[in-house]
Amino acid sequence: MKKTIHLCILISLITTSCSLSERLSAAWEAFMTAPEEQIPDYSDLEGIGCIPDLADVEEAKMVRVIDGDSIEVLLDGEKFEVRYIGINTPEYYSDERDAAIKATDANKKLVAGKTIYMFRDHSNTDNYGRLLRYVLTDDAFVNLELVREGFAKAREYPPDTACHELFEKAAQ
Repeated sequence: MKKTIHLCILISLITTSCSLSERLSAAWEAFMTAPEEQIPDYSDLEGIGCIPDLADVEEAKMVRVIDGDSIEVLLDGEKFEVRYIGINTPEYYSDERDAAIKATDANKKLVAGKTIYMFRDHSNTDNYGRLLRYVLTDDAFVNLELVREGFAKAREYPPDTACHELFEKAAQ
């Protein structure tokens, strides 16, 4: 991915109106100084191989954590609620309120202030209009981590089941 970004910079600089030597010099400088932080680091995260199409990524900014398995993001200038695929956390208005608060706090630790990378399974939205997504940050596969840490349970919601087996194993 880094090479692709650098190649795009190189091509755009070459196609500007400066002389060839100026263009090559500027392209080389851009290639050598491209900031690493612009390139997502999630490609090494454990478990992401179950995500159906890693090339179809939506990059969003966190707005707020709603609860243990839902967030609000800013995507293409618009706010959306996102429901994590394949997991379920306790609800606030139940006898599991304390566990719901802990799951929400764990979710905040994983995503607050971060860039979010979202991936679809089969469905785009649920019955409540929330986007259904596998969610990554540069350092966490959020759905998986919430299960692994015991804050969420693996839950199969057909047809969005590509990572269900992984989540089931993480829960053990």
